[in-house]
Amino acid sequence: MPRAMQTTYDPLTVLAFVAPQTRKVRLGTSILVASYRSPLVVAKMGATLDVISWGRLILGIGAGWNSDEFTASGQSLTDRHEQADEFLLVLKELWTADQPEFTGKYYRVPRSIFLPKPLQKPHPPIWIGGNSRRAIRRAAELGDGWHPTSRLGASALAKEMKYIRELAARAGRDPNGITLSVRWNASPFLTHGFVLEDVVSTLDNYRELGVEHVCFDLNLPQPSSLPVMLETMDRLMQEVLPKL
Repeated sequence: MPRAMQTTYDPLTVLAFVAPQTRKVRLGTSILVASYRSPLVVAKMGATLDVISWGRLILGIGAGWNSDEFTASGQSLTDRHEQADEFLLVLKELWTADQPEFTGKYYRVPRSIFLPKPLQKPHPPIWIGGNSRRAIRRAAELGDGWHPTSRLGASALAKEMKYIRELAARAGRDPNGITLSVRWNASPFLTHGFVLEDVVSTLDNYRELGVEHVCFDLNLPQPSSLPVMLETMDRLMQEVLPKL
């Protein structure tokens, strides 16, 4: 793994810490890899987090990519996409059905009582991470949002947005009901100084394409200290936001 990714806190644990210390900010994961976790446990933790935060959870889910992690967690890299799809179906069943029940290839839930239900109805928004066509299909058919990374340029993003809307329409879903967000990894770089005009221009381009949310990763392309991250956050708020 790249050095910037080697120290990673569990996101749901961190969000449970953040929830009582905040009031308005949405609490999101970017992203959980479905195969590494039990959908029943994630559903329980997610529902609990949504209730204690008064309905602020956004759950980001992806299929994953790192073969070493799949080996370490005893999961199949080959089956990851099909397993991620089924994971989402289990989540929705647990969060919405009065007495959920599910039988699939990877997961089985006997008829159960599952409480509490999430505060958001029908359930917290599920954003699908990934830049691949397979991830886009998952977002169009099963997700409430698509959450690619900034490695996808503006022209490619526009092309894939058209594609995701076509897929959603074919699946009988509202193409405009899928939220578009971007995880800004490092394009342009934000930490260790950034060019204000480049950042503002990139965000303007995203907005014109229909992007509604941007998640800034302040630990890429290289690890950043807490003071550097806080300085970058201040610059984004004080210098970038007023120009948008």
